[in-house]
Amino acid sequence: MADLTAVVPLLGLLRVATFGGLLIGGIWMFWSAANPWQAIGSVTVAGIAYALLLVTTHEAVNGTLIGRPRLEFAFSCLISWPMAWPFATYASLHRLHHRWNGRDERDPERVEPLREKIEQAGPLRRWHQRHPFWLRALLLGGVGLIIDTVHKGVVLSGCDPRLPARLRLDLAGVMLVQLAMLGVAIAHGVVLRYVLFWLVVERIIGAIVQTRGLIEHHGLWNPSPGHRLTQLRSSRSVGAGIWLNACLGGLPNHAAHHAFPAIPFQQLPEASVRLTAVLELHGLEPLPRFRHYGAGILQLL
Repeated sequence: MADLTAVVPLLGLLRVATFGGLLIGGIWMFWSAANPWQAIGSVTVAGIAYALLLVTTHEAVNGTLIGRPRLEFAFSCLISWPMAWPFATYASLHRLHHRWNGRDERDPERVEPLREKIEQAGPLRRWHQRHPFWLRALLLGGVGLIIDTVHKGVVLSGCDPRLPARLRLDLAGVMLVQLAMLGVAIAHGVVLRYVLFWLVVERIIGAIVQTRGLIEHHGLWNPSPGHRLTQLRSSRSVGAGIWLNACLGGLPNHAAHHAFPAIPFQQLPEASVRLTAVLELHGLEPLPRFRHYGAGILQLL
């Protein structure tokens, strides 16, 4: 797989510019909207664009966005803090996720309890644990992700010596950016509209990110012999065309990403093809996979 790890900075910059342009355009249209329908349409565009822009920060954790880790880290913090997303904390936790996925119950991105805990739960809790879409994607959304990330950052601070400093960095950055934006809204007398904008954007981003995470890992806690095989068995891929794969930063090929996190998004489809061939050659089960995201959502429901 070493021949697939070359990062093409132009591709990452093009995606950032595209999603950033759509976000800015959606924000501008929202604040200049003359009627409610135009405002709803524009804030929806802004929310989807912001979600896709935040997806690029996932690549920044692995240095596969433009191949400049320090620049990617700074960029990711700047675009995450307006949404109160603690990226610096997430970056450390996500590395633990790659190390512990399918093997260690401390995995900060584990989306369900262990099987024995599900069996010990009552009927209502067991139903929720087997079908978490309603609570995580529709109710908790982005706020739930933020709270969970901060909580995991505190609980797991002893597992990464950088976590305490990164928690402080996120707290200071989020507070500074939020106070600055709120100050502008107060100065222009548009606090209610400002709050409504962020409420809708949070709902959209939360639903997209939570659903994506559930599709990628729900029901796949499968410890296997060896770390790489465990990553392949505990991560699910989704059928997607070239454009959707680009928009989602290669996440549709999630099993390949977990096995080889240094591979950039445009090469992950080829990595999935090679992995499938190797598994077939050795008579092993194919990669966990949904034909498309619609099938994944139906499974969660």
